[in-house]
Amino acid sequence: MAEDTPDQDQAGQPASPIAPVEVAGADRVDVHHKHHPVHGWREFLGEILVIVLGVLIALGMEQFVDNLHWRHKVDQAEENMRVEVARDRTNAAQFAILAPCTDAYLDRVRSALLSRDAADLTRLHRLGEPFVTEAWTATAWDAAVASQIGDHMPTDRFLNFAEAFRRAELMRDVQFRLRDHYTAAMTGRFGLPDDKGRSDELTAEEYLRRDMILARDITRDFIANTDALDIRPDPARVDVYRRKAAACLASLGASLALTFRSLY
Repeated sequence: MAEDTPDQDQAGQPASPIAPVEVAGADRVDVHHKHHPVHGWREFLGEILVIVLGVLIALGMEQFVDNLHWRHKVDQAEENMRVEVARDRTNAAQFAILAPCTDAYLDRVRSALLSRDAADLTRLHRLGEPFVTEAWTATAWDAAVASQIGDHMPTDRFLNFAEAFRRAELMRDVQFRLRDHYTAAMTGRFGLPDDKGRSDELTAEEYLRRDMILARDITRDFIANTDALDIRPDPARVDVYRRKAAACLASLGASLALTFRSLY
């Protein structure tokens, strides 16, 4: 019996060719773009121009976003400063409104100290201070300076805020002195016989009068700054000062009349 040859199968038919083995991914061809050299100066300059325009657009967008950020910070800082300046502006109004009351009050204090009239000093003390001792503040200004707001705000407006808050800081110190001098002058109501004590009380009254004149000068300039910033005082609070001034003058007048009647 003849053996099958390798080229035939058991049926005697010729063997089929061996099928090729499929390799995964063999049917995909990776195509790599090969950079071609720049042909000519025109094409080279064109590519440079595209790069430059891309950089300029990126920088412009960054600057735009930065400007929006600073605009928000400046607007917020200015709003805070305006609120604080308006409060100080309201405090400043008292010095002009209460001026007649304050001057008459201090004249009475000096007269009572010189005559050792402890009873009249006691009456004056019951009337209260002839000025308002609400503290002036500059917190918003300190925050604005710390955050470099001045570099992004119009110069004239920034300088007006700077001058206003500089005077507010001066007035804060003056307000403390006014209260201290007033307290020292009013110790005369205790009727202490010490001559040195009376001298100290008269000195305190003189310092009180001097600092009151200084406060009026500072607030006059402060009001000019706030007018330039279009900031006005609180009308309701100003009305309180007017009523206080009227009550003060009425009380001093009544006390004065009682004093004159007691002399006759």
